[in-house]
Amino acid sequence: MASIFRRGKSKIWWIKYYANGRQVYYSLRTNDARVAKQIKRQIEGEKAKGALFAPSKIPLPAFLEDFCKFLSTIRTKKSLSGDISVLRIFFGPVCPALELGSRINKRWRPGHSIRIKDTMQHVHVKAQFLEEITPAKIESFLARRILEDGIAPKTANRYREVLHRMFNFAIKNWQFISVDRRYTNPAAMVERRPEPAHTIRFLSISQIQQQLKALQEKTTLHAIVATLIYSGLRRSEALWLTVDDVDMEQRLIHIQAKTIDEEYWQPKTRRNRTVPISSALHEILVKYRPERKALWFFPSPQGKRWDPDNFSDDLRKINKEQGLSWSCLDFRHTFGSHLAQKGVSLYKIAALMGNSPDICSKHYAALMPEKMHDAVEFETDNSSAGRSSEEMLQQILDKLELQPSKETKPKLRIVQSQC
Repeated sequence: MASIFRRGKSKIWWIKYYANGRQVYYSLRTNDARVAKQIKRQIEGEKAKGALFAPSKIPLPAFLEDFCKFLSTIRTKKSLSGDISVLRIFFGPVCPALELGSRINKRWRPGHSIRIKDTMQHVHVKAQFLEEITPAKIESFLARRILEDGIAPKTANRYREVLHRMFNFAIKNWQFISVDRRYTNPAAMVERRPEPAHTIRFLSISQIQQQLKALQEKTTLHAIVATLIYSGLRRSEALWLTVDDVDMEQRLIHIQAKTIDEEYWQPKTRRNRTVPISSALHEILVKYRPERKALWFFPSPQGKRWDPDNFSDDLRKINKEQGLSWSCLDFRHTFGSHLAQKGVSLYKIAALMGNSPDICSKHYAALMPEKMHDAVEFETDNSSAGRSSEEMLQQILDKLELQPSKETKPKLRIVQSQC
């Protein structure tokens, strides 16, 4: 039999019952006696049918290790790194997959490494079993991060998204059963934070010229930035381009998955696409075009594939000297923004940039020129509207050479609606 009772001064009802020989005990989060009794009757009915199950008891380290392995099979390298970072900040390095890595200390001998310190130790949620992670703990974690660390609502929603996926994986593969039977996924009970209207930065025509002029003496950097601006490629997409990916004769750039030196790469959305080379970009790439013997279309100064962080660091230093603050993301937004201002459909922009139409609508819909001015104009003179319509119909008859004689000529009459 289940029993309900009030606990403390809050007058909140709690419930206690046994399932599979285990005691289950949790708050009903209500002070309404009728609601509490209804839940009690429902639990007793399920117990009588043999459909009442005790909460699961899943060891957290073993589960997180398995979940991280699962993520590695469905996420790209960069996305996986972001998910692991979210889990590490929330739980701490409680399993090998969430341990902090090491970095090379250049002040010491080659190959010497030091462990990275856990600077987020003060925010980790301590738990031994997955069932201990409740909506209240998730909400408390997010509120603390927002108030104390100043994370953005988008970042908070990112934590919620990863935890929601984690619990779904636990339900399907580890037979997770929540302690509070009113919900199956604890993260689903946590409200999303409202995100502010999305604003983007993009370069005007004069700013594009200013940016390219600042890189004129850096041939490769100049060509890469021009490609980002005029074709909307992501940073990694441009740096992974090989000579064979750029067809100067057909004026096409092929962004496609590839394996080079046993390292696999694919676009962020896992979809290959082809982007036409505009006249402005073609003129720049013709002057830059590397020799066919090179592997990478945009090689680093050492002749290898340019590391994305090193590339951004080199670009940032040059721009800082010139008083410029634009980044690779600004260059990509420049491509989409100028297409939207020209009236190009969001579907075409999405196809060219490798995004979904929903994402492009979120970023660029506000920039599209409006052509609905005529739709909001009202005719103030109904009689003139009737005459103009009658004249239009008569002109149609004249063009079709169907003018009847005066005796049979139909009388054209516009019926005005009475509102």
